[in-house]
Amino acid sequence: MYATNKVSIQQALDGHSFSVPKPERLSPEAERIEAEVLTPQTVLVPRELFEAASAAELLAAAGLACRENQEAVWSAPRSLGPETEAIAVMAVDTHILQAILERAGDRIVFTTPLLEGPTSGEPTLWLCRKAGVLYIKVFDRSLRMAEAIPVTNQADILYFIERIGHTFPLDEMQLHLTGEETALLRKLIGKRFKQVACES
Repeated sequence: MYATNKVSIQQALDGHSFSVPKPERLSPEAERIEAEVLTPQTVLVPRELFEAASAAELLAAAGLACRENQEAVWSAPRSLGPETEAIAVMAVDTHILQAILERAGDRIVFTTPLLEGPTSGEPTLWLCRKAGVLYIKVFDRSLRMAEAIPVTNQADILYFIERIGHTFPLDEMQLHLTGEETALLRKLIGKRFKQVACES
């Protein structure tokens, strides 16, 4: 069993910088340091299609291109259900990335909330709200959708839920909530689903 130190890299709401002025203290005892990148510039890529040299191109192909002073980073492969293994690619501020790499070296492992969530085949809409980003995953026997979307208010959330409802039968699905303001999300959209589960 290895020790893991966790830090977060969070994109500021103006979209131009990251709100980590200096990386948190990184334990010298930690064998692995997990950095959770919180940004809508996140995409999941099937493992068999991923090439590290093309990480930035994969973001650009999804309409999430790195801006000036940003670089693409990626996660380790993660199982997202039967026969589904993916790698997350994310854009990170170059200065923050350099600062973390200087302190952590090859101990750093990047991750995103988009790699979390249930992996069963039960029809489920999984939502995680963190740092102004709504992470959305739809499962129906397999992973059907995975998106990271910037949201600033309830109207944004309702809009995206309506859009999802045009494609998937929400009243036949479970709603799984985690992250920030789960009680508010449950009150806002919970009645549309056959069952609701919340994590704090």
